[in-house]
Amino acid sequence: MRHRLPSVPTRRFAMLAIAAAAGVLPCACTGYRPIVTRPPTLGEELIQLDAARRDGLLTQAEHDRRRAATIAAWKRIGEAPIERLAPATAVAGAPGSTPDATK
Repeated sequence: MRHRLPSVPTRRFAMLAIAAAAGVLPCACTGYRPIVTRPPTLGEELIQLDAARRDGLLTQAEHDRRRAATIAAWKRIGEAPIERLAPATAVAGAPGSTPDATK
């Protein structure tokens, strides 16, 4: 009698069970990972402008005007003074906060 392989769903389940037992599969209980977004960098903005010009969405004159405006805006950001932030206040009951001494 010839040995018969298990069906495809059974093999997939077996592989998933082995991977889960080995800790390979991510678990929803591993923790919260926030989605971090950031504004584009100067280089990314210039690449997008070049692509728009190359694709015919901008004329050369419009591209040059927007490129100069983008670079000027980034220079203004770089020249802005750095402001010191006020120290953060502790929230009562938050981890790492100190108990209120006035009570």
